[in-house]
Amino acid sequence: MDKLQRLYMDYKRWVITNPKLVTDIETLATWSPYLMGGHMNKSPVISELLVTLSKLVSLFNDRILRETYDIKEPYYGLRHQIKLLLTIIQYSEVFVEMLVRNKCGSQAKWTVITLLQAFKCSSALVLLFRYKELPIESPPIPVLRRKEIFKGRKSDENSNTCFVLPRSGRIMRRVNGSQGVAFRDWEPMKIKEVSGASNVQDLVFAESLHILKPLIHLASMRIFGIKSWMQWMVALFVDMVSLKLYNKYKKELSSEQQLEISRRKLALVFYLLRSPMYEGYSKDVMDNIPLTPFIRGIIDRYLCHWQDVYLHMWSS
Repeated sequence: MDKLQRLYMDYKRWVITNPKLVTDIETLATWSPYLMGGHMNKSPVISELLVTLSKLVSLFNDRILRETYDIKEPYYGLRHQIKLLLTIIQYSEVFVEMLVRNKCGSQAKWTVITLLQAFKCSSALVLLFRYKELPIESPPIPVLRRKEIFKGRKSDENSNTCFVLPRSGRIMRRVNGSQGVAFRDWEPMKIKEVSGASNVQDLVFAESLHILKPLIHLASMRIFGIKSWMQWMVALFVDMVSLKLYNKYKKELSSEQQLEISRRKLALVFYLLRSPMYEGYSKDVMDNIPLTPFIRGIIDRYLCHWQDVYLHMWSS
């Protein structure tokens, strides 16, 4: 145990002192399976395992950097544990789905998908109604913006305003590096809240629709079929109603909340690549768009695989 603890502390210090190098390694590990021509088609489970592990390692490294640099809230309490678990599931659910399908068949795959989505929806509803998390980010624990940390750390080193504790690796600010008392407000960062009971109720309803969309879509697929237009339109309708309610109160949302809503709007583009829209319309349109041979090769090689694995409605 002592040896493992020393190994962990050494790794922690390395992450803290080399955030840019760590980010470059993670990026290479994430994209390497996709850059290896034909590898995904030959062993997609292994490729997805590598992608999943790289995302989980990145999440672990983000946690080290957040704790070290005192960024936002600490990693304690039920609220954070739920968000952490949801983030882990979001990063690994595609790998789990592929593994179960290969080992146990299609029926077991849909059973696992339903159980995972039911757990994710119930956990997200706890965040919404108990902790007033509105909207819930995707992933619930966002990726850390390490470039800002690196710039701030470089600035601190140049000005000699902080130092690193040798045993814990924690960064401590020097007394002479702090702001003057006259410039401190001693208040925690405030998040803009939506006012008005009716406004809050509308936004809670909008977020509830977004949370329940995976189960609604799975039910519609069960009733109408996996590639039917009805299941496609049901999922799109739920998304549109949710986004329309959010857009109604756009001015009352904070910049962070607006950013998440913008991400959801951008995700609507993926409906063009999902069945049956892609087979009926999008494919013919894409065939008429002039593309370089390299881009055309990537689309032809991987799009069928992406449709089957990544383009589920509940993953957006």
